[in-house]
Formats: sequence, structure tokens, C-alpha cells
Amino acid sequence: MFHCEIGRLMGLTAQRIHELRYAVPLHDIGKIGLPLSLLNKPGKLDPMEMETIKTHTLIGHRILEGSPWPVVECAARIALSHHESWDGAGYPHGWAAERIPLEARITAVADVYDALCSSRSYKPAWEISNVIEEMRRLRGSKFEPGIVNLFLDNLPAIAETLV
Repeated sequence: MFHCEIGRLMGLTAQRIHELRYAVPLHDIGKIGLPLSLLNKPGKLDPMEMETIKTHTLIGHRILEGSPWPVVECAARIALSHHESWDGAGYPHGWAAERIPLEARITAVADVYDALCSSRSYKPAWEISNVIEEMRRLRGSKFEPGIVNLFLDNLPAIAETLV
């Protein structure tokens, strides 16, 4: 629920926070179109495997796009653009800065923080100090600086609300 707390701190409306609450968990829905052997592969992916993984953004968007429901439309935007980067080096379209939907910029910060703090088949969980250092390092390249600053400045309070 880091994404909801970021939205609250940013002053988003209750409706937008509601959309985030239910849309963000669908951000990786496109992975249902990928082989489990690839998703669960221990170790580093080769370049071709990485290109296959990147298609989950497009698959997820195709699954969700065109819905009459605002939550699902929000989820479609997030699925498509949560791997775009503030500096334009992300995928699938290489969008930069405000071209990336706000909800996807918020999701990127919350998702990477959560991913680094969690164990995965290909990596152990990181120490919190290393996670914070990495988030700061990615500020301005991967992430919108203001969102990272807001998140990290309020991390102790955010963590308390999620216990």
C-alpha cells in the first residue's frame, strides 16, 4: 500500500487514491502471458529473455484497455507505463518525465522499493539501508525526483501505517 500513502502525501483526491488502491495490484497482470519457466528462472536473464519479459507491459495493457470503469482504465495505464523511466530510458515506449502517467510514476517508486525489500527466486531481500541508497541513486533517472524525495522523507511514518 506504499502507492496509496504516496498518493495521500501528494494530495491526490480520495477517488484517485481509491483507483490506485485497486489498480496497482494489476500492474504486472501481463505476466500471465509469459512462460513460468522464464518468470521463475534463478539467476540473470539473457538479452532475449529480457526482451520477452518486457512484453508484459504491452500484454497487460491489452488485457485492461478500453474498460468503462475508471479503476480498470487506471490499471491499464499503469500496466503499460510502470517501467518507463523519468529520463526516457525505460520501456516499452521510452516516455520521459510528465509523459509518464502520474499513477505509473507512483507505482514505479512503490514497486521497486517493495521488490528490493523482498526475496525473489533470483535474489535475496536487500538490507533497508541499501534499498534507500539505491532509490536515491535512481532519483532523476528511473524515478521522478519529487516522488522519491516525498516517499523517502516520509518512509518511517508510511511504514508505521502499514503495520
